[in-house]
Amino acid sequence: MASLTFLRRINLNAEKLCSILVDYPVAPTPDIQVELITEGDQDAGGLGATRFMTIGKDTIKQVLVEANLPQCYAYRIIDHPLLKDYYARIDLLEDDDATLVRYQAEFKPAIPFTGGIVLTKVKSNLVKLLDSIDTHYCQAE
Repeated sequence: MASLTFLRRINLNAEKLCSILVDYPVAPTPDIQVELITEGDQDAGGLGATRFMTIGKDTIKQVLVEANLPQCYAYRIIDHPLLKDYYARIDLLEDDDATLVRYQAEFKPAIPFTGGIVLTKVKSNLVKLLDSIDTHYCQAE
């Protein structure tokens, strides 16, 4: 298994940022498309919710597998041509009026010896998502 750890500070409080990231039926920003496949258990923070999320030209199928909102959540990417297994945990840590996002993922590429390519793609999509949130929510304030 390969892994990725990524840290970024976003100028939103953890509760607001969590609502943007974990509202599975709703696209987090206008730059990203979302299609809800399965609604999750609302009494359990949306666990089991499944969606297609398109960032740029890449579409991923995510399922929410853990939710301790607004502090953390986790999801799996399922049914992606580059991935055999993918698990990500996101911790949202209050930092004054902002939130430190700690993204940790473990994955197994679908094709042996392509871990570096997959890592680059995953990090690129994560940066695009967080940049889009920054543009649409933080710079407007």
